[in-house]
Amino acid sequence: FFLSSGLKDKCRNDAMDSGKMTRLTLAFLAGAVIGIIVSFTVNCTLVEISINAFFAVYFGILFLLIAGLILWRVKNGDHPRPCLLMSFSSLVLVSGLLCFILEKNWFINMSPGFKVPLYSILGVAVCFALLFSIIDLINYCCGMCQSHEAKPLVETETQVYLVVTAAVIMGFIFGLVFGLLDVEDADMGHLKVALLRDESICYPIGGVLGGIASAINQYLREESDEYTFNSLETHELDDDDDDF
Repeated sequence: FFLSSGLKDKCRNDAMDSGKMTRLTLAFLAGAVIGIIVSFTVNCTLVEISINAFFAVYFGILFLLIAGLILWRVKNGDHPRPCLLMSFSSLVLVSGLLCFILEKNWFINMSPGFKVPLYSILGVAVCFALLFSIIDLINYCCGMCQSHEAKPLVETETQVYLVVTAAVIMGFIFGLVFGLLDVEDADMGHLKVALLRDESICYPIGGVLGGIASAINQYLREESDEYTFNSLETHELDDDDDDF
């Protein structure tokens, strides 16, 4: 009897571990796709801000709206570490204002020592705004399709730190590569080639970093679920002891 019970427990644990690995793998693949999409969007945004006055104004307004939305959500919601999110939303706000004063000739006359850090800052702002917009959209869609008790994609303080760290690293690398390759200085005939060269470097980086961040986030979500379940189970056992 004890051997049969132990075998059942082992099979159950193996099934749970297999299911967990499957979910982590799927989370990695989904995160890799999101990372590539973010890489493409950030690079295209940096190009348009650099060479097109209309899109510079468009993205400036968009950044201001996103920064305002994040600030409003943090102020009216229950977010862990609201000061951290407000700081980064302020960075998005400053980047939006910066888009209104950037011109291609000004970029060309810049020294690499000043231009590359500026693109890195813009990359961080774009990546942060984009990642949190995607996460909010996924949370909204999941909330509409699932029950009211559905667990958000990012909920705990550790998960917020994870997303912020991923946004900073990815955005900084994308902006750094963009500035070092001088994509914005290429003429219109060679701009596509320069952008493709930039994307060939950034796509793998975005895919790997996005996949790792997504897998870690899924692991943290499951650890949080297990902790909640164990706490409830212990509480129920204490109630049963009191009844006796």
